[in-house]
This record gives sequence, structure tokens and C-alpha cells, in this order.
Amino acid sequence: MKLTIYDLDGTLLARATFTPFLLFAATRLAPWRLVLAPLWVVLLVAHKAGLVGRTALKHSGMRLLVGRPSPARLDKVAAAFAVTRMADLQPGARAALERDRREGRTVVIATAAYAFYARHIADALSVEHLVASAWQEQGLNQPNCYGPQKLAQVEAWLAQEGHGTEPLRFYSDSFADAPLLDRAEEAFFVTRNPRKAARARARGWQAVDFSR
Repeated sequence: MKLTIYDLDGTLLARATFTPFLLFAATRLAPWRLVLAPLWVVLLVAHKAGLVGRTALKHSGMRLLVGRPSPARLDKVAAAFAVTRMADLQPGARAALERDRREGRTVVIATAAYAFYARHIADALSVEHLVASAWQEQGLNQPNCYGPQKLAQVEAWLAQEGHGTEPLRFYSDSFADAPLLDRAEEAFFVTRNPRKAARARARGWQAVDFSR
């Protein structure tokens, strides 16, 4: 079986999804929480400065702007949010997905986005398989599916599905995905930036532009 794995934010979709989801959910679940949006900006700055880890950042954003809705309400908002993201599907990504299907490849999305909304985006793209960050409503921070953790979660999924030996084709726009790009037999770095493209090619990855 031939496998193609796609990152989501910046790869299949032109823009990130997490901050837009927080604002979308706050608007629909508890509009008063939008007054807390400046605190989210402060957290983003703290993350950039290395003071807040990525997992803790996302967990804090959920608590701040989404709160503790019931799973049913959260799922309803997540489904509505996914519909709004389809306008961000990159033309090159659409063409790549169509090519994968013509070739009979199994398609997987591997993303740091939370599974509760990434699942709806995957469904809208007719992608059955998803590897994503977990959100536990009442639990502790879960590992973010990012960098080496994404590789570990993909490897676990491959083993679970019995796909441990098949060659992988992987697309990502992020150098944080270097562990999985290096693991893939066919590694594609998605960018319009000539400098990033040259850096990717120097690492042995193919550079592709999904914006057209």
C-alpha cells in the first residue's frame, strides 16, 4: 500500500487554524470571552520569547477563549468551523490530493491541530485517516503533535494500522516537521519562499509551491 501524509496548517490549508478556531468558538459559545483576546496575544508573545511551551500555550488558549463547553457543543462548533476553512484549501494541495487518489494512495493528515476540529476538516477533504493533537476536556495537557512528537505519533499509527514498511510521501511547510520529512522516502517542502526552498533542497527535500 502506498501512503501519502500531509501536514494541515500552511500545507493543505493556506493559513493556520488554531487562533481562528479560538475566535470562531468564542463568538459562538460565549461572546463575552472575546474581551480576553488580548490575553491570548500576550500568551503568543510569551511563547515566541520561549516563556510558554507550545502545548501549554494551546491548552491555555482553549481555557481562555473556549472554556468548558459540553463535547456535543464543542463538536457542533468544530463542524461549523471546518466549513469555513475550505476556502483556504490551496490549489496545489487540491491537485496533489487528486493525484494521490488517481494513484490509489492512502491519504493521511498529520497535524498539530486538535483532533476534534481537524477531524471535520479531514472529512470535508474526504481524508479518512488523521493523526492529531488530543484534547482532554477535564484532563492534563496532552502532548502536542508537533516536531519529534508528530513523528512518534505517525510511527505509532503506522504500527497500529500495519503499515510499518510502506514507503511514505510527506508534504509539510514547516521545518519543525524535519523528523518526519527525513523519515519519508519522498519528502516535499511546501513554500513560495525561494530562500526556504533552497534550504529544503539542501536537506534533500523537494520544494513545491501549493499556492498555484
